[in-house]
Amino acid sequence: MSDEFTQIATKEINEELIGIEGILNSCKNDEDIINNSTDIEKHLHKIKGLAPMMGQESVGEIAALNDTLMKKIIAGQIIEGIFETSNESNHLMKNLMNGSTTNISELKEKLKTRYSEFFE
Repeated sequence: MSDEFTQIATKEINEELIGIEGILNSCKNDEDIINNSTDIEKHLHKIKGLAPMMGQESVGEIAALNDTLMKKIIAGQIIEGIFETSNESNHLMKNLMNGSTTNISELKEKLKTRYSEFFE
């Protein structure tokens, strides 16, 4: 990847994360996430595709898991605890984009266990 591509992709991903954060800041509970799931999913979809192309595989993995959950919500399924999950995931993705070397396996395992019926 060229440095220019990486810079542009980093900027775009950070903008998407800021967009999600803005939505999350207006939410207070799972119902608010449900009501904003379409907008959140659009941001996540872009991140899940772009992040791996610029070497941020961990960010892409977290975005992909959350994108799957948002698509389930959009399809009418109820996902308990999605407010907490969305906030935790966005925080972790932001940290990773800012150079954190946080291991994502704990969050991935938590998501796959807590929401196993949605990842079949």
